[in-house]
Amino acid sequence: MNRCEANGLRYYQFEGLPTDQVDHAVFTRLGGASSGAYSALNLGGTVGDKPEAVVENHRRLFKAAGRDYESRFDVWQVHGTTMVYSDQPRSQDQKHQPADGIFTDNPDVTLIMRFADCVPLVLYDPVNRAVGLVHAGWQGTLLRIGELAVDYMRERFNSDPANLFAGIGPSICGSCYEVGEDVRERFLKTFEADGRSFFSERNGSLYLDLWGANAYSLRKAGVRQIEQSGLCTAENLDEWYSYRKEKGFTGRFGVVIGLKHAEHK
Repeated sequence: MNRCEANGLRYYQFEGLPTDQVDHAVFTRLGGASSGAYSALNLGGTVGDKPEAVVENHRRLFKAAGRDYESRFDVWQVHGTTMVYSDQPRSQDQKHQPADGIFTDNPDVTLIMRFADCVPLVLYDPVNRAVGLVHAGWQGTLLRIGELAVDYMRERFNSDPANLFAGIGPSICGSCYEVGEDVRERFLKTFEADGRSFFSERNGSLYLDLWGANAYSLRKAGVRQIEQSGLCTAENLDEWYSYRKEKGFTGRFGVVIGLKHAEHK
């Protein structure tokens, strides 16, 4: 990924996403208005941070991303597989819909999600000009949410998976994400023998590779162009929030994506 700075904020961009066609950014925790455990660019409104600081962080993020704050569309992330399409921003008085995949083909809409160890999946169809953003924790990964998201784009936008770009963003890595044997058993039921490759054992502990599992699901869906960030949230607390490493007392970083208008390409 390419590291960028704007207005005191640091963010990363996938090298495979054309910046003349798509605005996108994976923002670090740096440069915001929050303090204490939420320092500094916390985008989570339900984690205990001051509401005014969270709003200010959102405004700074959208300004740095070069997108209109009023263009945002977000949902209540619930670790499921519900997919939502929107061709309109979410108004401030509109209740969040529960979902873990959001999509648009309207350049006037900016998709945004929040993360703190779970895997951000970014999707782009350059042929039919559509974008998607997916929240893949271990539960969503178990439910093959990446594969379901590709299927959704095929049905909604007539996307050919072979044309799609998929980015796997910063999240907890396979060396840090310790899980129980019950989780491995559930993955083996879903992925069968192939699921064994998602796990490793070290000093009597079991670890799950969410990056590898999501890449597997995307490839199964027919996606050929997959870019891994390789950035672990738990290993880099100077840049990222990590729910696991910080024992649940932390903020959420933001990921945004939106189409550029045709005249801006």
